[in-house]
Amino acid sequence: MATQSKDSRERLGFAEAVAAHIAPVLAAQGFACTKAKPLVVRFESVAMVLLVSHDRLSYEIELTFLQKAHPSQRYTLHDILDAVLGFGHKEQFLFQASDRDRVVACVRAIAELLDKFGKSVLAGDSAICQRMAAAARLRNEAYTKQVVQTPIRRAAEEAWRGHDYSKVRELYESIEADLTPSETGKLNYARKKMES
Repeated sequence: MATQSKDSRERLGFAEAVAAHIAPVLAAQGFACTKAKPLVVRFESVAMVLLVSHDRLSYEIELTFLQKAHPSQRYTLHDILDAVLGFGHKEQFLFQASDRDRVVACVRAIAELLDKFGKSVLAGDSAICQRMAAAARLRNEAYTKQVVQTPIRRAAEEAWRGHDYSKVRELYESIEADLTPSETGKLNYARKKMES
């Protein structure tokens, strides 16, 4: 998919939408806009930097937070929501827009989430930043586990369909702590078949 030209991206009004909807939320927390380009708007406070960007290829609207004291530690809207609401919350955190109306709607929704859930982060609260780091770590661990376990589950399911109970047992035992009830039943069945 080809990206839009710079002129057509400017017509989406991303920077203007950020100025209209996100900037007031941030100004109330002591942030000022330090850079505004068609695809990136940067805000800074005494302790924090917030980048609001509109991805050139995916059209995803993203927030990146960092504490000036720890610039290598970056956080996202997802991290804020996980830290405040807990892992597995149901709030929307992915926003994508390729037309002007959708850009405004997404930016407005992000501003509402920041206003509702982000005030302690925007204030530079170190405790919430620690919770965001912990939430990000948990989410990354869960994702890594999924990446590792998905091929094991597929291979176990294939072995199950092929009645290769030795392989079913071997594969499911390698991830036994994370098995679903159905997979646990298949593992128990495979164990019984191997004993007989």
